Amino acid sequence: MPTHISGSASFASGGIFFHGVRADPSDIADIRRSMQQWLGNLHLGPEHEQDVVLASYEALANAVEHAYAANDPQATVDLEAVYRPSDRHLEVTVSDHGRWRDVMDRTGYGSRGHGLTLMRSLSTEMVVTPGLDGTHVAMRWSL
Repeated sequence: MPTHISGSASFASGGIFFHGVRADPSDIADIRRSMQQWLGNLHLGPEHEQDVVLASYEALANAVEHAYAANDPQATVDLEAVYRPSDRHLEVTVSDHGRWRDVMDRTGYGSRGHGLTLMRSLSTEMVVTPGLDGTHVAMRWSL
């Protein structure tokens, strides 16, 4: 599975791992495409695949937007996804190494602030753990 993602990426039959990827929209879009390909190879069904990709991408986008100041050269994200076919559980963890920053809604329509609700509704279980070393979002699907 070729990738042009910054940082390190590794792929295994049971998982896909990205560490130290630049917290940049183009890099997380590459992660999204890689996840789509990996999930397609697992044959979980289109609905499950779409839910996992959308929730994972939302967690990555939140990290890019909320954890770092714009153009921070040290800004990175990690994603680990593991599928356990024996118990039909899929787990995705997205981590940043920054600090939460509120982002103002410049549209004036108040359409922001639905990402966590979206991730919760798409996954079986979701836990957000903020800390001094960044924020970790753990999502789990029972398939």
